[in-house]
Amino acid sequence: MVSLRSLREAHGLTSPQLAERIAERGVQVHPDALLNVELGHKRASRRLLTAWALALGIRPVDIQQQAELAERLTRADT
Repeated sequence: MVSLRSLREAHGLTSPQLAERIAERGVQVHPDALLNVELGHKRASRRLLTAWALALGIRPVDIQQQAELAERLTRADT
């Protein structure tokens, strides 16, 4: 499984840069909120995940599946 953070880093982006790209797709998000999602502390809306995927140039379904799997694994660890 590839984490959301790994996807961002593979594209050579910092969280502020990704937040800017996401904003270009109509979703305002603070870089700290992205980090909280990456770390599994917060859930992301479908709208945010779709904008996140488009900002990285990948299919929205791919990133949504990654986020859902990461959330299930986080719940299983607790």
